[in-house]
Amino acid sequence: MTTWLFEPTVAEPTPGDVLDVTLRFEGDVTVCLLAGRLCAYTAPTLDAWLVQLRENGRHTVVVDGSGLGSISGDGVDVLAANADRFRDSGGRLVVRAPSAAARRVLEICGSDDLVEP
Repeated sequence: MTTWLFEPTVAEPTPGDVLDVTLRFEGDVTVCLLAGRLCAYTAPTLDAWLVQLRENGRHTVVVDGSGLGSISGDGVDVLAANADRFRDSGGRLVVRAPSAAARRVLEICGSDDLVEP
C-alpha cells in the first residue's frame, strides 16, 4: 500500500518559475513528466517528490524531460543526487527525452550519463 502524506513546501517562486510534475505509474516504473523550468526555486519541489517516491518503494524512476523549457545547475544537482540515492537503494533514475536546452545543460554539467540512450 502506498501512502501519500505529502505537500511540498518551497520558497516562493518568481513569475515564470513554474514546474509541473505529473506522475504516471507503469507497473514498477514511475514516469515523472516535467514541464516548465527546473531551477533554484523549483528544484526543491522535484527533490521532495523523488524522496517521497523512494520512501514509498518506487525505486525505478524515468524522468521525462521533453517538456522542460530550461534547467539550471540546481536542477542538475537534484537529478544527479537522486540518481545516486536511487542507485544506492537498488533502483535507478534516468532522464528520458530531455529538451535540447536541458540536454545541453546536462552535458555541460557532466551529467549526460543520466540521459537514457
